[in-house]
Amino acid sequence: MGYVGGTPVPGCVFCNALASNDDVTSLIVHRGEHAFVILNLYPYNTGHLMVVPNDHVSDLAALSSIARAEIAELTASFCTGLRRVMGCDGLNVGMNLGSAAGAGIADHLHQHIVPRWIGDANFMPIVGGTKVLPELLPATYAKIRTEVARQKSAADSVVLVLMVPDRSGVFLAAHSLPRLSLADGVSVWMTFVNTIASRAAACELLGWGGATSTESDATESPALAMTFAPRAEDRASYRVCSIEKAVSLLPNDDRVLLSTALSRFTGSTS
Repeated sequence: MGYVGGTPVPGCVFCNALASNDDVTSLIVHRGEHAFVILNLYPYNTGHLMVVPNDHVSDLAALSSIARAEIAELTASFCTGLRRVMGCDGLNVGMNLGSAAGAGIADHLHQHIVPRWIGDANFMPIVGGTKVLPELLPATYAKIRTEVARQKSAADSVVLVLMVPDRSGVFLAAHSLPRLSLADGVSVWMTFVNTIASRAAACELLGWGGATSTESDATESPALAMTFAPRAEDRASYRVCSIEKAVSLLPNDDRVLLSTALSRFTGSTS
């Protein structure tokens, strides 16, 4: 099984991801001084992450003690984060060093963190006890990165880019994008599920709504982009604007978020 893939390009896929200036497309959720964390493009289970050293090495002994320590700290931190975000019952953590050990990318070592659920078989439990097939990677990426960004920025709210299902309009709160207050101990995603999604007639998480680079996560509020349709009895309490109208009303930071979401999820540059 390939770990990170897509259209084949020359070179190491991990080094290529690290060199990219588009963390969303590369699926990088965190960049550290000596290591980074990336989603597996072909996950063993939903939320499958890999902790990867910046240095292109195949053996742990080739890394500095500082790099090894950072990998260990990131592994511990993201194990905690995955339990909070994904609600998993357990985790598989480990490395395959060398092709004989099953490493798909043997020349650049990486540590796997795989969420597990009781009775799972590539299925993921969700709210209400039902099970669904693994979600699309952009949705998983958004759930994890919003939590990472929240921790880095100490944000007390998440910005919501809520578009109507056909993506021709957006919901506003007065003259800004809606903000959802966050509570300690509850993940960004579960806060949304409990307060917004539970009152929706239809709702689809499109993905991460914030800036492309993870370097911005320490200074900007996390953002989610999604399509949303309120229940019939609640429609009067929501304000919907055309994209063109919203662009004219929103403050600059929100306008940038809306433009980013439109470009990322509709191909529009409005």
